[in-house]
Amino acid sequence: MSTHLIDLKRLRAACAVQALGSTVQAAQALRVAQSSVARAIQDLERACGQVFFHRVGRGMQATEEGTSFLHRAQRALSCLAVLGGPEGRAGVHALSWLLSRFAMGLGLRQMQVLKALGRNLSLAGAAKELGVGTSAVHQSLAQLEHLAGAALFIRSRRGLRLTDAGEMALHAVNLAWSELEQAQQELSWRAGALRGSLVIGTLPFSTGLLLPKAVESVLSAHPGLDISIVDGTYDVLLQRLREAEIDVMLGALRTEVPAPDLRQETLFEDRLAVVVRAAHPLAQRAALTWADLADADWVMPMPATPAQKVFEQAFAATGLPLPTSHLRVNSALMMQALLAQTDRLALMSPRQVRREIEAGLLRELPVQVQHAPRPIGMVLRADYLPPPGAGLLLEQFRAFGQVLRDQA
Repeated sequence: MSTHLIDLKRLRAACAVQALGSTVQAAQALRVAQSSVARAIQDLERACGQVFFHRVGRGMQATEEGTSFLHRAQRALSCLAVLGGPEGRAGVHALSWLLSRFAMGLGLRQMQVLKALGRNLSLAGAAKELGVGTSAVHQSLAQLEHLAGAALFIRSRRGLRLTDAGEMALHAVNLAWSELEQAQQELSWRAGALRGSLVIGTLPFSTGLLLPKAVESVLSAHPGLDISIVDGTYDVLLQRLREAEIDVMLGALRTEVPAPDLRQETLFEDRLAVVVRAAHPLAQRAALTWADLADADWVMPMPATPAQKVFEQAFAATGLPLPTSHLRVNSALMMQALLAQTDRLALMSPRQVRREIEAGLLRELPVQVQHAPRPIGMVLRADYLPPPGAGLLLEQFRAFGQVLRDQA
């Protein structure tokens, strides 16, 4: 991220002017000289290459570019206002961050230090990452704790451990940092060359039905975007999503939204079937019942996953006991490899392995799998405001999801 976008002194000045309508009132609210506010805005506009305000009469009015950019800045400052203020939480009005010592005093260096400490849980590790001395990190941490009004880490011989206030501060900084990165993407979009980065977290199975096409469609139109795709377990990706380390999580949805600060959106519903290698003995039979599968070895889904729930539902509907297999797999590629090389069975989406079935490598067994609808979709932060690149990608997810719904 360009450092001018996280020069919070300039952003605070610009946001105050936008909310109050003049440099005079903004200076009074910030308790600084009017010339300091005017200079901060000039420096911000020069660094961003945009005009954020029209000078009208004795006041200032945000331009279209300024309104868009400063909306992101206000969101970032509001994220930071959860510490160091009355009641320790953000207010509801545009300048609630004025009441937060944390939001009013934080700067680029302190944000970088807190993020580095959160990753390393070590003063020495953070110093090495940032290329500074340990004393500089220690000094920035002292400033952070002063602004927060609380200890952020517990020191021990094993390193550092975040306190409750530390977790809150790190979460606030991560969200604010993300908002400012997205503000930079807004600027590039308005300049006519969309740039920036997006990170998609993917859960195993079914995401391959729409993810490659959606990503390729967006990158073909906007090659300046950087898109990263990471996979992981549900809990790990969920935590990364909440900390704004990923923009969207894609995969099988849970029955209930996992937390109040998140939201889910169904893209399509998928079904599961019993899949085996084409040369499997059971695949040679024209008719099968679930009783014929009673003694089979399975590749089992991971515990506490939607696939495991479907597995249990399917067996409950047949009256058969659950298999006692000890092999569980969380990778679609590994599951396909195991099916291709063994006589094990697996419960998979036929769509996910359509090419392998068409190529004669795998086969769907003719037994009906009874289970509740299996929604595949997106998990997003509840208050997430997609920047242009993410907005385009989400539109593509929805479009390809509609295609899959129509094919059902």
